Amino acid sequence: MLRRYEMYSIDPAAPPAAVRRLADAFRLCGHVIPEVLDSAIGTNLSDAPVRLVWEHAYASPEAYQRYMVHPFHACILDRSLLADSPERIVTSNDLNAGLVGYACDTPVYRLPAGVRRLVLLDLAEDATPDAVAALADTIGRGAAEIDGLAVSVVAANTMASAWMDGVTPITGRPQWSHVWEQGWASLAAFEAYRDGTSALADAERRAWEGAGGGIVRRAASVHYKMLTAGPPR
Repeated sequence: MLRRYEMYSIDPAAPPAAVRRLADAFRLCGHVIPEVLDSAIGTNLSDAPVRLVWEHAYASPEAYQRYMVHPFHACILDRSLLADSPERIVTSNDLNAGLVGYACDTPVYRLPAGVRRLVLLDLAEDATPDAVAALADTIGRGAAEIDGLAVSVVAANTMASAWMDGVTPITGRPQWSHVWEQGWASLAAFEAYRDGTSALADAERRAWEGAGGGIVRRAASVHYKMLTAGPPR
């Protein structure tokens, strides 16, 4: 499966009705385009410079390609998104995470309701596979002990190369190499973690200094309450 996120900042001058139309189009994509699975949106609650987040998935790369050429994508979504469209309402921002995502064997990300959080990690280019695996294991073991954390997935960001906004122009390397996807039972549960004394919360407060042998160069995060368009398919 392909797990995928799109995160957008919105032109402050965009009409509220146009913003609602785009959000509704994201939510309804799964009903119109059969390949789009687990479609949900949220309005950013973090300090990251984005406003609207759309999360979804595809069963395979082939399903993703069918989505890309579906008329709903070109006729509805692209009207609000493409730079050459007079109806464009999204803007560029310095998060450089317009598109991120990862591959998984099963829908391990599923969360019926609650708060979604995506932690973006930029790991050192010379980090060894063993060092990356050790960091993921540390996060996994720590996450298992945190109350209210229903979903925790650490994976390489394999989707950014499909959208140059999230790729370093010279090297072609994703500006965020890995993602830690979280699903929280409630906003209160997430806030309790963030303000708590767990090793992971402490590592985040210290900007991951020394974590995984010092392979984390920088990090950012986005969180939001999920608004779905029906049960997952």
